[in-house]
Amino acid sequence: MIELIASLVIDLSDQRLTVYDENQQVVRVIPVSTGKASTPTPIFDSKVLTKYRSVTMRGRNYTVPGVPYTMCVSSNEMICLHAAPWQENAGQSFGVPRSNGCVRMPLAQARWLFNNTPQGTPVSIQA
Repeated sequence: MIELIASLVIDLSDQRLTVYDENQQVVRVIPVSTGKASTPTPIFDSKVLTKYRSVTMRGRNYTVPGVPYTMCVSSNEMICLHAAPWQENAGQSFGVPRSNGCVRMPLAQARWLFNNTPQGTPVSIQA
């Protein structure tokens, strides 16, 4: 049985997302790919504002339909935690900055996180 997820911490220097329960015990550590130098992931504290099982993501130079297990943490929905099956399919590992600012993770981990993280869960993105 899963403990209730109490908070998520994304460490940009380690490219890891750490999941904590209500006792501040580590539940899971997930390798992620955050923003590259030209499109960095901002450092801020927020919470899971919106959740989409599948959503089309749009940016200045891209449109990606059907991005699975997306949880947005910025009010403009430009910074989200989500699966990146295209990255996995290309054989590109996580733990390396590759995104346009979002926090990408493997599909199985994103599914687990999405299914176990309630809207409103605190999220901290730190250097």
